[in-house]
Amino acid sequence: MASTHLSLHVHVIFGTKHQRPLIQLPWRPRLHAYFGGAAKTINVVPEAIGGVADHVHLLLGIRATHRLADVMCDLNRTSSAWIHE
Repeated sequence: MASTHLSLHVHVIFGTKHQRPLIQLPWRPRLHAYFGGAAKTINVVPEAIGGVADHVHLLLGIRATHRLADVMCDLNRTSSAWIHE
């Protein structure tokens, strides 16, 4: 086999505690942009990001060398810190 191509995509959902509608419309685009930047920082491709008042959907392209648990931990840690500021 001359070459091999691998494409890994994961659909991730981050929800608010107790599914409360805390992600208000005025700052929702900033949160989505933050998730995109955080993903790029850890060499993950943010294919699509969106959501509503109680959760955020992310479609991420990850490399074969990434561990999904580490990606999730990094995104959760950085986004939670940003939100609480």
